[in-house]
Amino acid sequence: MNARPPGYQPGAPASLSYGSAFTRIRTYHINLANMAFCPGFLINYERICPYNMAKTFEEVQNILPKDAFVIMSVVLIATDVFILICCFIESLNIPLWVFGATSVIFAAIIVFCLSVKLRIFVENGVIHIRFLKRYAIPFGEIIDHKVGDIDVIRNYSGWGIKKVTFKNLICAGYDNGVSLKLTGRRVFTLSIGDPDTFASLLPPAQN
Repeated sequence: MNARPPGYQPGAPASLSYGSAFTRIRTYHINLANMAFCPGFLINYERICPYNMAKTFEEVQNILPKDAFVIMSVVLIATDVFILICCFIESLNIPLWVFGATSVIFAAIIVFCLSVKLRIFVENGVIHIRFLKRYAIPFGEIIDHKVGDIDVIRNYSGWGIKKVTFKNLICAGYDNGVSLKLTGRRVFTLSIGDPDTFASLLPPAQN
């Protein structure tokens, strides 16, 4: 029995029949860094492998909790107003430029705390971190991870402290997080509001 290619039309030129078949061939983009975690990637990598997904986790943290930020802002503004009043009391002899200087400094502090945030998201098998600097941690570099109290897990690596690079990206108001043990004797500790969900996306520990 003669097999006919998909898209075959009786009477049509062979080049058109085979051409329409070839246009239906789907190409797959395979992330080589994640092959170790997806043994079935040759079958249908995009559908089977859980580490080749679009953005699967995203969290944005303020450098200060909302209540603490409001209290700090009120205290700074009140202090600035007090300095302004003192500038007009002749017996204190405080020049007006002091008020201007404190206003600029206090405003810079408020803007800094309002604009600087810790952003963490997982996309296509890579953990992206933005906090003043940008960091990218491929899943292939993760040896192990630990979830729990930040003060407990930040030094859990078992390597000691000699020749180990510790990076703590932690925002105030967060007690729990995830610590990542990475290749190159590195340990990243992140404050995360939902550490269990984040940890569920990470690859299993390497032996």
